[in-house]
Amino acid sequence: MVLDPRKEVRNETVDMLTYRILASHERDPELSQLMQRLADVESRHVAFWASFTRQMGLEVKPSRFRTKLLAKGYSIFRRFFGLSLTVKLLELHEQTAIREYSRLLEENPGLSPEQKTGLEKIINDEKDHELELINEELRVNPEGVRDAVYGMSDALVEVLAAVSGLAGVLIRPLLITIGGLIVGASGTLSMGAGAYVSTQSEKELSANSHEDKRAHASALKSALITSASYFVGVFPPVLPYIFNASGILGLLLSYAASAISLFVVGSLVGILSGVNPIHRGTEMVAIGIGAALATHGIGLLANYYLHVNV
Repeated sequence: MVLDPRKEVRNETVDMLTYRILASHERDPELSQLMQRLADVESRHVAFWASFTRQMGLEVKPSRFRTKLLAKGYSIFRRFFGLSLTVKLLELHEQTAIREYSRLLEENPGLSPEQKTGLEKIINDEKDHELELINEELRVNPEGVRDAVYGMSDALVEVLAAVSGLAGVLIRPLLITIGGLIVGASGTLSMGAGAYVSTQSEKELSANSHEDKRAHASALKSALITSASYFVGVFPPVLPYIFNASGILGLLLSYAASAISLFVVGSLVGILSGVNPIHRGTEMVAIGIGAALATHGIGLLANYYLHVNV
């Protein structure tokens, strides 16, 4: 791996600004203090890489617009997707930094003892950051976010497949809309019931008799969040037909709206599960569209052999 200290100056500057912005906007006092501590450490990393760059006879010129834009992106993400997912995203970022710096250390044996010591210190700092963020993730309790994300992802895949299949059989947008909403309503109820039973059983296994009410409340909360998020996920596939789009146009609009939603939700699933969000988002789109195309094919076959024309 080729060592480019100018790139590391840019990356660490983004990290420093990100943590500063999050610290200044964060209402949770504990998280705000954590973000400020991490920003202070990242500023020392910037100084290390800036010194490294000058030692190589290079000019330090971080792009202020680019770094501020990237840092602001985390703040926007925090506003839209909440504390739990933001902490998880930062944790993933720290894991990536640890891997990259470890490779730099292994693949650049010509570093001076001082440079090696400095890089090892940065690696240890990043590991400490990851541990602090993991502890923060446990404190903020992301169960509700996880229920919401998974509920919506299930709805998008299932309802898109159902709507696509119905579009292969039915002509009138109203009938496709009704069919999609019925599937959505059924899924909303079944997902909520499943989440309640699952959470209730899990809590009861780990709770004593004095905590039964708390277990019931937790299960009810999980069921409500899962049901509500599933219901929201019903609308992207159905929306074009609600506005009376029909034929190939309605189908393409349904696929487009669902693909965008699947990518966003899939990326959030990737963040929650600790895998590359882009890869997971792309995978979710492929699964959703693949299932929809297969179901549409079944609908076309049913239309051909059953001669449905409504």
